[in-house]
Amino acid sequence: MSINAINPMTTSGKALVMGDDTRSFLATVRSLGRKGIEVHAAPFNMRAPALSSRYICKVHLLPYYLNGGVEWLEAMQKLMQAEQFDLIIPCEERSLLPLYKHQHELPACALAIPSQRALEAFFDKINTRNLATQLGVPVAKGKQLLTTDTADTLLAELTLPIIAKQRKSYSWPELYVRTTVEMIENRSQLDSLLRNTHKDNGHIFFEQMFAGRGLGVSVLCKQGVVLQAFEHHRAHELSGSSYYRNSAPLNPARLAAVSRMTVAVEFTGLAMFEFKLNENTGEWILLEVNARPWGSMPLPVAAGIDFPYLLYQMLVKGDLALRRTYQPNIYGRNLIPDLWQLRSHLQELSPNRGRQLAHLFRWVSEWRRVLIGCEHHDAMVFDDMRPGWVEIKQFLAEHFWLRLTSCKRHRSVGTISLAARIISAQAKGKPVHIVFVCQGNICRSPYAELKAKQFFGCMSEQVRFSSAGILPRNRRGSPSLAIEAAKQHGIDLTNHKSQHAFEPMMRDAKAIIIFDEINLKNVLDRYPDMQDKVYLICEVIKNNTITEVNDPNGLDLNVFLQTYGQIDTCINHMKIKS
Repeated sequence: MSINAINPMTTSGKALVMGDDTRSFLATVRSLGRKGIEVHAAPFNMRAPALSSRYICKVHLLPYYLNGGVEWLEAMQKLMQAEQFDLIIPCEERSLLPLYKHQHELPACALAIPSQRALEAFFDKINTRNLATQLGVPVAKGKQLLTTDTADTLLAELTLPIIAKQRKSYSWPELYVRTTVEMIENRSQLDSLLRNTHKDNGHIFFEQMFAGRGLGVSVLCKQGVVLQAFEHHRAHELSGSSYYRNSAPLNPARLAAVSRMTVAVEFTGLAMFEFKLNENTGEWILLEVNARPWGSMPLPVAAGIDFPYLLYQMLVKGDLALRRTYQPNIYGRNLIPDLWQLRSHLQELSPNRGRQLAHLFRWVSEWRRVLIGCEHHDAMVFDDMRPGWVEIKQFLAEHFWLRLTSCKRHRSVGTISLAARIISAQAKGKPVHIVFVCQGNICRSPYAELKAKQFFGCMSEQVRFSSAGILPRNRRGSPSLAIEAAKQHGIDLTNHKSQHAFEPMMRDAKAIIIFDEINLKNVLDRYPDMQDKVYLICEVIKNNTITEVNDPNGLDLNVFLQTYGQIDTCINHMKIKS
Protein backbone atom coordinates (compact mmCIF):
# COMPACT_ATOMS: atom_id res chain seq x y z
CA MET A 1 0.00 0.00 0.00
CA SER A 2 1.29 3.45 -0.93
CA ILE A 3 0.09 6.85 0.28
CA ASN A 4 0.87 10.03 -1.63
CA ALA A 5 1.84 13.16 0.27
CA ILE A 6 -0.22 16.30 -0.10
CA ASN A 7 2.63 18.43 -1.48
CA PRO A 8 5.10 16.38 -3.59
CA MET A 9 8.22 18.37 -4.39
CA THR A 10 10.18 19.09 -7.54
CA THR A 11 13.30 17.00 -7.07
CA SER A 12 16.73 16.15 -8.38
CA GLY A 13 16.90 12.58 -7.05
CA LYS A 14 14.88 9.95 -5.23
CA ALA A 15 15.50 8.08 -1.98
CA LEU A 16 13.63 5.57 0.19
CA VAL A 17 14.12 6.01 3.94
CA MET A 18 13.04 3.00 6.01
CA GLY A 19 11.80 3.63 9.55
CA ASP A 20 9.43 6.06 11.27
CA ASP A 21 10.95 7.50 14.46
CA THR A 22 11.31 11.23 15.17
CA ARG A 23 15.10 11.06 15.53
CA SER A 24 17.23 9.17 13.01
CA PHE A 25 14.43 8.69 10.46
CA LEU A 26 12.99 12.20 10.59
CA ALA A 27 16.44 13.83 10.55
CA THR A 28 17.35 11.77 7.47
CA VAL A 29 14.10 12.64 5.70
CA ARG A 30 14.53 16.36 6.35
CA SER A 31 18.19 16.35 5.37
CA LEU A 32 17.45 14.85 1.94
CA GLY A 33 14.19 16.71 1.39
CA ARG A 34 15.78 20.10 2.00
CA LYS A 35 18.21 19.37 -0.84
CA GLY A 36 15.36 18.75 -3.28
CA ILE A 37 15.57 14.95 -3.19
CA GLU A 38 12.22 13.17 -3.52
CA VAL A 39 11.88 11.24 -0.27
CA HIS A 40 9.70 8.14 0.14
CA ALA A 41 9.15 6.38 3.46
CA ALA A 42 8.68 2.72 4.39
CA PRO A 43 7.49 2.74 8.03
CA PHE A 44 6.22 0.17 10.50
CA ASN A 45 3.85 2.52 12.32
CA MET A 46 1.55 4.26 9.83
CA ARG A 47 0.48 6.82 12.45
CA ALA A 48 4.02 7.84 13.42
CA PRO A 49 4.34 11.63 13.81
CA ALA A 50 7.41 11.69 11.56
CA LEU A 51 5.27 10.62 8.59
CA SER A 52 3.54 14.02 8.62
CA SER A 53 6.78 15.71 7.50
CA ARG A 54 6.35 18.00 4.51
CA TYR A 55 9.47 16.41 3.01
CA ILE A 56 7.88 12.96 2.56
CA CYS A 57 6.37 12.58 -0.90
CA LYS A 58 5.00 9.06 -0.58
CA VAL A 59 4.58 6.41 2.14
CA HIS A 60 4.75 2.67 1.38
CA LEU A 61 3.54 -0.06 3.76
CA LEU A 62 5.74 -3.12 3.27
CA PRO A 63 4.86 -6.51 4.74
CA TYR A 64 6.84 -7.70 7.72
CA TYR A 65 9.75 -10.04 7.04
CA LEU A 66 8.15 -13.39 7.94
CA ASN A 67 8.19 -16.96 6.62
CA GLY A 68 11.59 -16.58 4.99
CA GLY A 69 10.80 -13.11 3.68
CA VAL A 70 9.06 -14.20 0.46
CA GLU A 71 6.30 -11.56 0.66
CA TRP A 72 8.72 -8.85 1.83
CA LEU A 73 11.15 -9.54 -1.00
CA GLU A 74 8.43 -9.57 -3.65
CA ALA A 75 6.97 -6.29 -2.36
CA MET A 76 10.43 -4.70 -2.16
CA GLN A 77 11.31 -5.76 -5.70
CA LYS A 78 8.05 -4.36 -7.07
CA LEU A 79 8.49 -1.09 -5.18
CA MET A 80 12.06 -0.59 -6.37
CA GLN A 81 11.18 -1.41 -9.97
CA ALA A 82 8.25 1.02 -9.90
CA GLU A 83 9.99 3.92 -8.19
CA GLN A 84 13.60 3.61 -9.41
CA PHE A 85 15.22 4.91 -6.23
CA ASP A 86 18.77 6.26 -6.30
CA LEU A 87 19.41 5.31 -2.66
CA ILE A 88 17.76 3.31 0.13
CA ILE A 89 18.65 4.18 3.73
CA PRO A 90 17.48 1.83 6.51
CA CYS A 91 17.36 3.63 9.86
CA GLU A 92 17.28 0.51 12.06
CA GLU A 93 18.15 -3.18 11.97
CA ARG A 94 14.64 -4.48 11.21
CA SER A 95 15.00 -2.97 7.74
CA LEU A 96 18.77 -3.15 7.39
CA LEU A 97 19.16 -6.88 7.96
CA PRO A 98 16.65 -7.95 5.25
CA LEU A 99 18.25 -5.50 2.81
CA TYR A 100 21.66 -6.95 3.56
CA LYS A 101 20.45 -10.54 3.21
CA HIS A 102 18.71 -9.98 -0.15
CA GLN A 103 20.89 -7.22 -1.62
CA HIS A 104 21.81 -9.33 -4.67
CA GLU A 105 18.15 -10.14 -5.41
CA LEU A 106 17.04 -6.51 -5.56
CA PRO A 107 17.06 -4.16 -8.58
CA ALA A 108 20.14 -1.99 -9.01
CA CYS A 109 20.22 0.78 -6.43
CA ALA A 110 22.67 2.22 -3.92
CA LEU A 111 22.01 0.65 -0.51
CA ALA A 112 23.27 2.27 2.69
CA ILE A 113 24.20 -1.05 4.27
CA PRO A 114 27.52 -2.30 5.69
CA SER A 115 29.80 -4.89 4.16
CA GLN A 116 29.97 -8.37 5.65
CA ARG A 117 33.11 -7.49 7.64
CA ALA A 118 31.51 -4.37 9.07
CA LEU A 119 28.24 -6.16 9.85
CA GLU A 120 30.06 -8.88 11.77
CA ALA A 121 32.25 -6.36 13.60
CA PHE A 122 29.73 -3.63 14.48
CA PHE A 123 26.39 -5.43 14.81
CA ASP A 124 27.66 -8.04 17.26
CA LYS A 125 28.66 -6.49 20.59
CA ILE A 126 31.08 -9.28 21.49
CA ASN A 127 32.83 -8.96 18.12
CA THR A 128 32.95 -5.19 18.65
CA ARG A 129 34.62 -5.68 22.03
CA ASN A 130 37.12 -8.14 20.57
CA LEU A 131 38.04 -5.82 17.68
CA ALA A 132 38.40 -2.86 20.04
CA THR A 133 40.67 -4.85 22.34
CA GLN A 134 42.86 -5.97 19.44
CA LEU A 135 43.27 -2.34 18.33
CA GLY A 136 43.99 -0.92 21.77
CA VAL A 137 40.59 0.78 22.20
CA PRO A 138 39.55 0.62 25.88
CA VAL A 139 36.37 -1.29 26.80
CA ALA A 140 34.73 -2.15 30.12
CA LYS A 141 35.92 -5.25 31.93
CA GLY A 142 33.66 -8.07 30.81
CA LYS A 143 33.01 -11.77 30.42
CA GLN A 144 31.00 -13.91 28.02
CA LEU A 145 28.60 -16.32 29.75
CA LEU A 146 29.80 -19.94 29.57
CA THR A 147 27.83 -23.12 30.22
CA THR A 148 30.00 -23.75 33.30
CA ASP A 149 29.46 -20.30 34.80
CA THR A 150 27.70 -19.74 38.12
CA ALA A 151 27.10 -16.62 40.13
CA ASP A 152 30.28 -17.41 42.08
CA THR A 153 32.47 -17.70 38.98
CA LEU A 154 31.08 -14.48 37.52
CA LEU A 155 31.50 -12.51 40.73
CA ALA A 156 35.05 -13.79 41.08
CA GLU A 157 35.91 -11.85 37.92
CA LEU A 158 33.46 -8.94 38.00
CA THR A 159 32.27 -6.60 40.73
CA LEU A 160 28.63 -5.62 41.18
CA PRO A 161 26.87 -3.77 39.68
CA ILE A 162 27.27 -5.42 36.28
CA ILE A 163 25.42 -5.08 32.99
CA ALA A 164 23.96 -8.13 31.22
CA LYS A 165 23.73 -7.73 27.44
CA GLN A 166 22.71 -9.78 24.43
CA ARG A 167 25.39 -9.79 21.76
CA LYS A 168 22.93 -8.53 19.09
CA SER A 169 20.06 -6.05 19.35
CA TYR A 170 18.14 -7.88 16.61
CA SER A 171 18.82 -11.24 15.05
CA TRP A 172 17.22 -13.99 13.01
CA PRO A 173 14.66 -15.52 13.22
CA GLU A 174 13.01 -13.16 15.78
CA LEU A 175 13.78 -10.09 13.69
CA TYR A 176 11.14 -7.94 15.39
CA VAL A 177 12.11 -8.69 18.98
CA ARG A 178 14.62 -6.23 20.39
CA THR A 179 16.91 -7.67 23.04
CA THR A 180 17.21 -5.95 26.40
CA VAL A 181 20.03 -4.69 28.59
CA GLU A 182 19.69 -5.46 32.29
CA MET A 183 21.53 -3.96 35.24
CA ILE A 184 22.42 -6.52 37.92
CA GLU A 185 22.83 -4.78 41.28
CA ASN A 186 22.85 -7.73 43.69
CA ARG A 187 23.42 -11.47 43.98
CA SER A 188 19.73 -12.42 43.95
CA GLN A 189 19.20 -10.63 40.62
CA LEU A 190 22.15 -12.49 39.15
CA ASP A 191 20.87 -15.83 40.43
CA SER A 192 17.46 -15.12 38.90
CA LEU A 193 18.95 -14.20 35.53
CA LEU A 194 21.09 -17.33 35.41
CA ARG A 195 18.09 -19.54 36.24
CA ASN A 196 16.14 -18.11 33.31
CA THR A 197 18.96 -17.96 30.75
CA HIS A 198 20.08 -20.58 28.26
CA LYS A 199 23.83 -20.74 28.79
CA ASP A 200 24.62 -22.74 25.68
CA ASN A 201 23.72 -20.15 23.04
CA GLY A 202 26.73 -17.88 23.59
CA HIS A 203 24.57 -14.77 23.30
CA ILE A 204 24.93 -13.31 26.79
CA PHE A 205 27.88 -11.36 28.13
CA PHE A 206 28.48 -9.23 31.20
CA GLU A 207 30.25 -5.91 31.59
CA GLN A 208 31.32 -4.26 34.79
CA MET A 209 29.69 -0.89 35.40
CA PHE A 210 31.85 2.03 34.32
CA ALA A 211 31.03 5.30 36.08
CA GLY A 212 30.67 8.20 33.71
CA ARG A 213 28.61 10.13 31.18
CA GLY A 214 27.70 8.92 27.72
CA LEU A 215 28.99 10.53 24.52
CA GLY A 216 29.19 9.68 20.86
CA VAL A 217 31.60 10.14 17.97
CA SER A 218 29.76 10.08 14.66
CA VAL A 219 31.51 9.53 11.34
CA LEU A 220 31.04 9.27 7.60
CA CYS A 221 33.58 6.86 6.09
CA LYS A 222 34.74 5.64 2.71
CA GLN A 223 36.70 2.38 2.72
CA GLY A 224 37.63 3.00 6.34
CA VAL A 225 38.80 6.61 5.88
CA VAL A 226 36.94 9.08 8.09
CA LEU A 227 35.66 11.89 5.86
CA GLN A 228 33.58 13.72 8.44
CA ALA A 229 33.35 13.44 12.23
CA PHE A 230 31.21 14.94 14.98
CA GLU A 231 31.20 14.50 18.77
CA HIS A 232 28.29 14.99 21.13
CA HIS A 233 27.92 14.62 24.90
CA ARG A 234 24.81 13.72 26.85
CA ALA A 235 23.47 16.65 28.88
CA HIS A 236 20.76 14.58 30.63
CA GLU A 237 20.95 10.87 31.34
CA LEU A 238 18.59 8.38 32.93
CA SER A 239 18.90 4.57 32.96
CA GLY A 240 21.25 4.52 30.00
CA SER A 241 19.17 6.86 27.84
CA SER A 242 19.44 10.53 26.96
CA TYR A 243 17.22 12.91 25.03
CA TYR A 244 19.16 16.12 25.58
CA ARG A 245 22.73 16.43 24.30
CA ASN A 246 25.23 19.01 23.08
CA SER A 247 27.92 19.26 20.44
CA ALA A 248 31.49 19.08 21.74
CA PRO A 249 34.99 19.48 20.24
CA LEU A 250 36.40 16.30 18.75
CA ASN A 251 38.69 14.48 21.13
CA PRO A 252 41.79 13.43 19.11
CA ALA A 253 42.31 10.18 21.06
CA ARG A 254 38.72 9.01 20.64
CA LEU A 255 38.68 9.98 16.97
CA ALA A 256 41.92 8.03 16.45
CA ALA A 257 40.34 5.00 18.14
CA VAL A 258 37.30 5.24 15.87
CA SER A 259 39.55 5.57 12.82
CA ARG A 260 41.51 2.44 13.74
CA MET A 261 38.29 0.44 13.91
CA THR A 262 36.81 1.76 10.65
CA VAL A 263 40.08 1.15 8.81
CA ALA A 264 40.28 -2.40 10.17
CA VAL A 265 36.99 -3.37 8.47
CA GLU A 266 37.24 -0.88 5.56
CA PHE A 267 33.92 0.58 6.63
CA THR A 268 31.84 2.64 4.21
CA GLY A 269 28.83 4.56 5.46
CA LEU A 270 27.54 6.30 8.58
CA ALA A 271 28.23 5.14 12.13
CA MET A 272 28.07 6.46 15.66
CA PHE A 273 30.57 5.10 18.18
CA GLU A 274 29.15 5.26 21.69
CA PHE A 275 31.59 5.91 24.54
CA LYS A 276 31.43 6.55 28.26
CA LEU A 277 33.63 9.19 29.88
CA ASN A 278 34.58 9.47 33.53
CA GLU A 279 34.80 13.23 33.85
CA ASN A 280 36.72 13.01 37.13
CA THR A 281 39.55 10.81 35.86
CA GLY A 282 39.42 11.49 32.13
CA GLU A 283 39.23 7.74 31.41
CA TRP A 284 36.85 6.55 28.70
CA ILE A 285 35.67 3.28 27.18
CA LEU A 286 33.86 2.17 24.03
CA LEU A 287 30.38 0.77 24.61
CA GLU A 288 29.03 -0.13 21.15
CA VAL A 289 28.72 0.96 17.53
CA ASN A 290 25.58 1.95 15.61
CA ALA A 291 26.56 1.49 11.96
CA ARG A 292 23.42 3.15 10.55
CA PRO A 293 21.55 6.42 11.26
CA TRP A 294 21.42 6.89 15.04
CA GLY A 295 19.13 8.52 17.60
CA SER A 296 21.11 11.73 18.09
CA MET A 297 21.27 12.41 14.32
CA PRO A 298 19.15 15.62 14.55
CA LEU A 299 21.92 17.36 16.51
CA PRO A 300 24.77 17.17 13.93
CA VAL A 301 22.31 18.02 11.15
CA ALA A 302 21.18 21.11 13.11
CA ALA A 303 24.83 22.00 13.81
CA GLY A 304 25.70 21.94 10.11
CA ILE A 305 27.15 18.43 9.69
CA ASP A 306 24.54 17.11 7.28
CA PHE A 307 25.39 13.41 7.51
CA PRO A 308 22.44 11.96 5.50
CA TYR A 309 22.96 14.29 2.55
CA LEU A 310 26.73 13.73 2.63
CA LEU A 311 25.98 9.99 2.53
CA TYR A 312 23.70 10.50 -0.49
CA GLN A 313 26.37 12.55 -2.28
CA MET A 314 28.99 9.90 -1.62
CA LEU A 315 26.97 6.79 -2.54
CA VAL A 316 24.95 8.23 -5.44
CA LYS A 317 27.08 11.03 -6.89
CA GLY A 318 30.52 9.75 -5.90
CA ASP A 319 31.34 13.05 -4.18
CA LEU A 320 33.60 12.84 -1.14
CA ALA A 321 33.01 15.32 1.68
CA LEU A 322 35.68 17.74 2.77
CA ARG A 323 36.11 17.82 6.54
CA ARG A 324 33.90 20.56 7.98
CA THR A 325 34.06 22.25 11.35
CA TYR A 326 31.09 22.81 13.61
CA GLN A 327 30.21 24.94 16.59
CA PRO A 328 30.42 23.36 20.08
CA ASN A 329 27.70 23.80 22.71
CA ILE A 330 24.78 23.50 20.32
CA TYR A 331 22.06 21.54 22.11
CA GLY A 332 19.48 19.09 20.79
CA ARG A 333 16.35 17.96 22.65
CA ASN A 334 13.82 15.21 22.00
CA LEU A 335 10.99 16.93 23.84
CA ILE A 336 8.47 14.24 24.84
CA PRO A 337 10.99 11.64 26.10
CA ASP A 338 12.93 14.41 27.85
CA LEU A 339 9.75 15.40 29.70
CA TRP A 340 9.45 11.81 30.91
CA GLN A 341 13.08 11.90 32.04
CA LEU A 342 12.33 15.07 33.98
CA ARG A 343 9.32 13.40 35.59
CA SER A 344 11.40 10.35 36.58
CA HIS A 345 14.17 12.51 38.07
CA LEU A 346 11.66 14.52 40.08
CA GLN A 347 10.12 11.32 41.43
CA GLU A 348 13.57 10.06 42.46
CA LEU A 349 14.23 13.35 44.28
CA SER A 350 10.77 13.54 45.89
CA PRO A 351 12.01 12.85 49.46
CA ASN A 352 14.13 16.00 49.21
CA ARG A 353 11.93 18.93 48.24
CA GLY A 354 14.87 21.31 47.96
CA ARG A 355 16.80 19.15 45.50
CA GLN A 356 13.62 18.52 43.56
CA LEU A 357 12.95 22.25 43.10
CA ALA A 358 16.60 22.91 42.23
CA HIS A 359 16.53 20.25 39.50
CA LEU A 360 13.28 21.65 38.08
CA PHE A 361 14.76 25.18 38.08
CA ARG A 362 17.85 24.00 36.19
CA TRP A 363 15.68 22.22 33.61
CA VAL A 364 13.51 25.30 33.04
CA SER A 365 16.54 27.60 32.85
CA GLU A 366 17.98 25.48 30.02
CA TRP A 367 15.23 26.77 27.75
CA ARG A 368 17.02 30.11 27.52
CA ARG A 369 19.17 28.39 24.90
CA VAL A 370 16.18 28.32 22.56
CA LEU A 371 15.97 32.12 22.74
CA ILE A 372 19.63 32.61 21.84
CA GLY A 373 19.57 30.04 19.02
CA CYS A 374 21.74 27.40 20.71
CA GLU A 375 19.06 24.71 21.12
CA HIS A 376 17.22 22.72 18.44
CA HIS A 377 14.42 20.18 18.84
CA ASP A 378 14.31 16.82 17.12
CA ALA A 379 10.68 16.96 15.98
CA MET A 380 9.74 20.66 16.14
CA VAL A 381 11.68 22.70 13.57
CA PHE A 382 10.68 25.94 11.83
CA ASP A 383 10.56 24.58 8.27
CA ASP A 384 8.68 21.39 9.21
CA MET A 385 6.50 21.97 12.28
CA ARG A 386 3.82 19.36 11.76
CA PRO A 387 5.66 16.27 13.11
CA GLY A 388 6.25 18.13 16.38
CA TRP A 389 2.61 19.13 16.74
CA VAL A 390 1.40 15.63 15.86
CA GLU A 391 3.77 14.14 18.44
CA ILE A 392 2.43 16.46 21.14
CA LYS A 393 -1.18 15.77 20.13
CA GLN A 394 -0.64 11.99 20.24
CA PHE A 395 1.09 12.29 23.61
CA LEU A 396 -1.87 14.18 25.07
CA ALA A 397 -4.34 11.78 23.47
CA GLU A 398 -2.60 8.74 24.89
CA HIS A 399 -1.96 10.01 28.40
CA PHE A 400 -4.71 12.52 29.13
CA TRP A 401 -8.26 13.47 28.24
CA LEU A 402 -8.37 12.83 24.49
CA ARG A 403 -7.71 9.12 24.97
CA LEU A 404 -10.69 8.79 27.27
CA THR A 405 -13.09 10.70 25.04
CA SER A 406 -12.01 8.84 21.90
CA CYS A 407 -12.52 5.46 23.58
CA LYS A 408 -16.00 6.43 24.79
CA ARG A 409 -16.92 7.66 21.33
CA HIS A 410 -15.59 4.45 19.79
CA ARG A 411 -17.60 2.27 22.16
CA SER A 412 -20.82 4.22 21.68
CA VAL A 413 -21.16 3.12 18.06
CA GLY A 414 -19.52 -0.29 18.26
CA THR A 415 -22.46 -2.52 19.17
CA ILE A 416 -24.82 -1.10 16.55
CA SER A 417 -22.24 -1.16 13.76
CA LEU A 418 -21.05 -4.72 14.39
CA ALA A 419 -24.58 -6.09 14.62
CA ALA A 420 -25.53 -4.16 11.49
CA ARG A 421 -22.68 -5.71 9.52
CA ILE A 422 -23.70 -9.24 10.47
CA ILE A 423 -27.41 -8.64 9.82
CA SER A 424 -26.65 -6.97 6.49
CA ALA A 425 -24.49 -9.90 5.40
CA GLN A 426 -27.20 -12.40 6.33
CA ALA A 427 -29.89 -10.43 4.49
CA LYS A 428 -27.82 -10.29 1.30
CA GLY A 429 -26.78 -13.92 1.55
CA LYS A 430 -23.12 -12.89 1.44
CA PRO A 431 -20.56 -14.30 3.89
CA VAL A 432 -19.03 -11.76 6.26
CA HIS A 433 -15.42 -12.29 7.37
CA ILE A 434 -14.76 -11.50 11.04
CA VAL A 435 -11.17 -11.52 12.33
CA PHE A 436 -10.27 -11.72 16.03
CA VAL A 437 -6.95 -9.98 16.67
CA CYS A 438 -4.92 -10.01 19.88
CA GLN A 439 -1.27 -9.39 20.64
CA GLY A 440 0.36 -12.69 19.69
CA ASN A 441 -2.47 -14.97 18.47
CA ILE A 442 -1.68 -17.66 21.03
CA CYS A 443 -4.22 -17.13 23.86
CA ARG A 444 -7.27 -14.93 23.30
CA SER A 445 -7.87 -14.60 19.55
CA PRO A 446 -7.47 -18.30 18.63
CA TYR A 447 -9.83 -19.26 21.44
CA ALA A 448 -12.37 -16.63 20.29
CA GLU A 449 -12.13 -17.86 16.69
CA LEU A 450 -12.87 -21.47 17.61
CA LYS A 451 -15.59 -20.53 20.13
CA ALA A 452 -17.29 -18.32 17.53
CA LYS A 453 -17.20 -21.15 14.99
CA GLN A 454 -18.76 -23.38 17.62
CA PHE A 455 -21.53 -20.87 18.46
CA PHE A 456 -22.20 -19.87 14.84
CA GLY A 457 -21.89 -23.37 13.41
CA CYS A 458 -25.26 -23.33 11.67
CA MET A 459 -24.37 -20.00 9.97
CA SER A 460 -21.04 -21.03 8.48
CA GLU A 461 -22.11 -19.96 4.99
CA GLN A 462 -22.96 -16.47 6.22
CA VAL A 463 -20.25 -15.74 8.79
CA ARG A 464 -16.58 -16.76 8.49
CA PHE A 465 -14.13 -16.42 11.40
CA SER A 466 -10.35 -16.31 11.62
CA SER A 467 -7.77 -14.98 14.07
CA ALA A 468 -4.34 -13.35 14.05
CA GLY A 469 -1.83 -11.44 16.17
CA ILE A 470 -0.64 -7.90 15.57
CA LEU A 471 2.91 -8.88 16.62
CA PRO A 472 4.98 -9.95 13.57
CA ARG A 473 5.53 -13.56 14.62
CA ASN A 474 4.32 -16.81 13.09
CA ARG A 475 4.02 -20.51 13.90
CA ARG A 476 3.99 -20.24 17.70
CA GLY A 477 1.87 -22.65 19.70
CA SER A 478 -0.46 -21.76 22.54
CA PRO A 479 0.98 -22.06 26.09
CA SER A 480 0.05 -25.13 28.11
CA LEU A 481 -2.23 -23.19 30.47
CA ALA A 482 -4.15 -21.78 27.51
CA ILE A 483 -4.61 -25.28 26.13
CA GLU A 484 -5.84 -26.59 29.49
CA ALA A 485 -8.24 -23.69 30.12
CA ALA A 486 -9.61 -23.89 26.58
CA LYS A 487 -10.17 -27.63 27.01
CA GLN A 488 -12.29 -26.96 30.10
CA HIS A 489 -14.38 -24.61 27.94
CA GLY A 490 -14.78 -27.19 25.18
CA ILE A 491 -12.16 -25.82 22.79
CA ASP A 492 -9.04 -27.62 21.53
CA LEU A 493 -5.99 -25.36 21.04
CA THR A 494 -3.49 -28.24 20.90
CA ASN A 495 -2.60 -27.85 17.24
CA HIS A 496 -2.96 -24.08 16.95
CA LYS A 497 -0.11 -22.12 15.36
CA SER A 498 -0.07 -18.34 15.42
CA GLN A 499 -0.17 -16.10 12.37
CA HIS A 500 0.48 -12.40 11.92
CA ALA A 501 -2.37 -10.02 11.07
CA PHE A 502 -1.11 -9.42 7.56
CA GLU A 503 -2.63 -6.75 5.35
CA PRO A 504 -4.66 -8.89 2.87
CA MET A 505 -6.46 -10.66 5.74
CA MET A 506 -7.24 -7.39 7.49
CA ARG A 507 -8.54 -5.73 4.32
CA ASP A 508 -10.73 -8.73 3.52
CA ALA A 509 -12.37 -8.59 6.97
CA LYS A 510 -15.72 -6.85 7.39
CA ALA A 511 -15.11 -6.58 11.14
CA ILE A 512 -11.92 -6.74 13.20
CA ILE A 513 -12.61 -7.64 16.82
CA ILE A 514 -9.94 -6.86 19.40
CA PHE A 515 -9.69 -7.34 23.15
CA ASP A 516 -8.14 -4.33 24.86
CA GLU A 517 -6.88 -0.77 24.37
CA ILE A 518 -3.35 -1.96 23.63
CA ASN A 519 -4.73 -3.96 20.71
CA LEU A 520 -6.72 -0.93 19.59
CA LYS A 521 -3.62 1.26 19.45
CA ASN A 522 -1.38 -1.34 17.83
CA VAL A 523 -3.89 -2.33 15.15
CA LEU A 524 -4.63 1.29 14.23
CA ASP A 525 -0.93 2.20 14.26
CA ARG A 526 -0.40 -0.37 11.53
CA TYR A 527 -3.73 0.03 9.71
CA PRO A 528 -5.14 3.51 10.51
CA ASP A 529 -7.52 3.48 7.54
CA MET A 530 -9.38 0.48 9.02
CA GLN A 531 -10.69 2.32 12.07
CA ASP A 532 -14.35 2.07 11.01
CA LYS A 533 -14.36 -1.71 11.20
CA VAL A 534 -12.38 -2.24 14.41
CA TYR A 535 -14.39 -3.13 17.55
CA LEU A 536 -13.64 -4.10 21.12
CA ILE A 537 -15.12 -7.50 21.82
CA CYS A 538 -16.97 -6.22 24.91
CA GLU A 539 -18.85 -3.66 22.79
CA VAL A 540 -21.42 -6.28 21.82
CA ILE A 541 -22.83 -6.33 25.37
CA LYS A 542 -25.13 -3.42 26.16
CA ASN A 543 -24.33 -1.67 29.46
CA ASN A 544 -21.49 -4.10 30.04
CA THR A 545 -19.25 -3.46 33.05
CA ILE A 546 -16.35 -5.26 31.31
CA THR A 547 -14.33 -2.75 29.31
CA GLU A 548 -11.45 -5.00 28.22
CA VAL A 549 -10.51 -8.66 28.00
CA ASN A 550 -6.91 -8.56 29.16
CA ASP A 551 -4.06 -10.83 28.10
CA PRO A 552 -3.77 -13.85 30.47
CA ASN A 553 -0.39 -14.99 29.11
CA GLY A 554 2.09 -15.56 31.94
CA LEU A 555 -0.62 -15.74 34.62
CA ASP A 556 -2.23 -18.72 36.34
CA LEU A 557 -4.94 -21.14 35.19
CA ASN A 558 -7.72 -19.31 37.02
CA VAL A 559 -6.99 -16.14 35.06
CA PHE A 560 -7.14 -18.09 31.78
CA LEU A 561 -10.46 -19.62 32.80
CA GLN A 562 -11.86 -16.20 33.71
CA THR A 563 -10.61 -14.71 30.43
CA TYR A 564 -12.21 -17.44 28.36
CA GLY A 565 -15.43 -17.05 30.31
CA GLN A 566 -15.50 -13.35 29.38
CA ILE A 567 -14.93 -14.22 25.72
CA ASP A 568 -17.75 -16.79 25.84
CA THR A 569 -20.15 -14.16 27.20
CA CYS A 570 -19.22 -11.65 24.51
CA ILE A 571 -19.48 -14.12 21.63
CA ASN A 572 -22.82 -15.40 22.91
CA HIS A 573 -24.14 -11.82 22.78
CA MET A 574 -22.83 -11.51 19.24
CA LYS A 575 -25.00 -14.46 18.30
CA ILE A 576 -28.08 -13.09 20.06
CA LYS A 577 -27.78 -9.66 18.43
CA SER A 578 -27.29 -11.09 14.99
